[in-house]
Amino acid sequence: MTGLRCGRPAVAPELPAILYLETTNRCDSLCQTCIRTFQTLEPPKDLTLDELTQIVDQFPRLERVILHGIGEPLLNPHLFRMIAYLKGRSVTVLFNSDAIGLTDKKRRSLIESGLDELRVSLDAATPETYRAIRGVPMFHRVVENVTALVDLQQELGVPNPKVSLWFTAIKKNLRELPDFIRLAGKIGAARVNVQRLVHYGQGLAVQDQSLHGALTALEAEMLAEAARLSQELGIGLSASGNTTPEDSFTSEERERPWSGCQRPWSLSYVTANGNVLPCCISPWTAKDFPGLILGNALTEPFAEIWNGERYQQFRTQFESDGAPDPCRGCGRLWSY
Repeated sequence: MTGLRCGRPAVAPELPAILYLETTNRCDSLCQTCIRTFQTLEPPKDLTLDELTQIVDQFPRLERVILHGIGEPLLNPHLFRMIAYLKGRSVTVLFNSDAIGLTDKKRRSLIESGLDELRVSLDAATPETYRAIRGVPMFHRVVENVTALVDLQQELGVPNPKVSLWFTAIKKNLRELPDFIRLAGKIGAARVNVQRLVHYGQGLAVQDQSLHGALTALEAEMLAEAARLSQELGIGLSASGNTTPEDSFTSEERERPWSGCQRPWSLSYVTANGNVLPCCISPWTAKDFPGLILGNALTEPFAEIWNGERYQQFRTQFESDGAPDPCRGCGRLWSY
């Protein structure tokens, strides 16, 4: 290990209050920016309700659970009972979804379960671009499903789940961002989030599609137009790192760009197979997935994993001049 610094401790004083739980690694999309389309990292698996309770009951101060990972949460038949269980513990619950399977029955179940936020990954304002990026011809179905959810909420007079649309911005789709804002207004979504591409060299997840530090004048104009439209239509607009899209794409590279991240001390990510990873971005950026695994929450007490030898080694390397494997391609503004 090179360049060891006197930074944050290898031991985290408390179990995290934020937990990512991958409810399934199955999916009904073939996204050209997703690692799952091109590699099988783990055997197919749905997390069960018993497994979820086994894991979360070990966290005395759990505040926020994100029920997604590499897969589509709506495919898990136990999802709504999982949400209700977590809400019974006064936990904030949310997840990203492609909304392809958001049928009328599931729309009603989401509302009844108490879900706080539904983030719909859409990535396009036209059917053609949607299919090119997300790999399936489901644009109109998704728009109809999400519109029906918002309409149902208005009919029932319930504010949750708060619905937002998510847009992974790349060279291929950025010109559609203003129309994407307009689409959010038509659907009734309150917020749009613009994500930076995590590029790992396959599909559309390649450096040539990345906008970070490479905006053309026209692309910058598209961002400015989107910002203007969001204000005009009263739609919230944010980006990776809880900043503006322009700041996210034009921020300067820093020395040790991963070092601003708090995740090794503040949260953890558990896959549908129980494997504990440092964060939800790490499967995309890691070159060695087996080496990324810090323990298994279905076979080991989480407290032993959280401050076990592998997690301590990870945090120690994180504070050095040489980032851990999954952090080399990351920086604090990739996501939040």
